[in-house]
Amino acid sequence: MLDSLIARSPDPGAVGRALERLPAGTGDRLAADAELARAMVAVIAASRSLTRLLMVDPQAIDVLARLDARPGLPEPEEGAEALARWKQREHLRIAARDLLEIDHLPEVGAALADLATDVLEVACRIAGTGNALAVIGMGKLGGRELNYSSDVDVMVVGDANPLPVMEIARRCFRVDTNLRPEGRSGRLVLPLAAYEAYWDRWAQPWEFQALLKARPVAGDPALSAAFAEEYHTRDERCRRR
Repeated sequence: MLDSLIARSPDPGAVGRALERLPAGTGDRLAADAELARAMVAVIAASRSLTRLLMVDPQAIDVLARLDARPGLPEPEEGAEALARWKQREHLRIAARDLLEIDHLPEVGAALADLATDVLEVACRIAGTGNALAVIGMGKLGGRELNYSSDVDVMVVGDANPLPVMEIARRCFRVDTNLRPEGRSGRLVLPLAAYEAYWDRWAQPWEFQALLKARPVAGDPALSAAFAEEYHTRDERCRRR
């Protein structure tokens, strides 16, 4: 069965060589579990980076053996490295379900967006921002339609320093904050009142259009809700004009 799967893969030679380098005992597991073998061959044939993960992280094979079970999120006290490992494992699970056609494009985009959302939420907890920050998902993240190469577009609301959160999240994703007021030249974080003033006085039409996909994804729930209420109010005004 395994030989047949390898032979039907896009690059049988490379897949076979990669399987030989996996941890001891993997061959026995593949021989006993046809679904795991299918997932393993599909992932190895499609991605060098995920193949490397399978070679260095023994728990990654367990992820492929249980594609219906999302890995449990790390606790904040486990730190940024544990979060980065969790991200890699969940990314592997999503990719395997995609390659095996268990999930289709809308489900894959939503799963990748949920992955980024969870990374940002745990990053806030690790950084200890408490109720001082809210992270707003923009673009594909806000619309829950990420792809594998997407940047994670965010804006940050509040009073605390967001750099620790961004540094932790960037161990997992490319995080882009350039949709904030005034772009790269603007402050990385603004209080809600400053957003309100900017929208009322200086915001361009495209900035209101960008807010159509805005969605609070992490941080303080009350501040997130207040931000959402304000931008929805301004969106309604914009639609009436």
